[in-house]
Amino acid sequence: MEPHRISVKLYLDGPAPLDPEAVVPAFHRFIREDAVGGIPIDVARYAHVVNGPGVMIVGHQLDFAIDLAEGRPGISVTRKRDATGGLAQQVRELAAWAARLSLLLQDDDAVGAAARVGTGEALVTILDRYEAPNDDQTLVRAEPALREAFEPLSEGSGVEATRVGTGRDPFAARVTIGSPRPLEEWATGAAALA
Repeated sequence: MEPHRISVKLYLDGPAPLDPEAVVPAFHRFIREDAVGGIPIDVARYAHVVNGPGVMIVGHQLDFAIDLAEGRPGISVTRKRDATGGLAQQVRELAAWAARLSLLLQDDDAVGAAARVGTGEALVTILDRYEAPNDDQTLVRAEPALREAFEPLSEGSGVEATRVGTGRDPFAARVTIGSPRPLEEWATGAAALA
């Protein structure tokens, strides 16, 4: 399986709800300071869309978002083009960027701890319906790569993937990570995408 368009979402786990509008100035600063990878272009606001993408840094290769989908806010990173490596490597790198974005936002005075994400659960979506239809066969093909991507981020208590959505949706797997390592360790792989 060699998909080229993949998204990884880590769910917010902060002490207070995150106001998506509060991240807009930080996102603009991240673009100016080249703090995110993938040739960032602009910030787009979609916070008015119910269960939508929230606020995004739209880029050439990568999009970074405060993702409000599923009614569960999180930080998602989507690779749109120029993918390298197999599925496991791509998923691990996108999870690292989501973790790094969480840490960057936590350092911002206007956002702070509200941008903290948990590391016990991730949503991996493959946006290539031809390569990965949303069915059980795709889960069987993707599961070894998902385990390979997330097991190094766990203390060894196991990684489980469950398919979510219907056949009309892009393939998505909810991955639970037992005894996850700290967020700072997840973020160390982000440099590979810069």
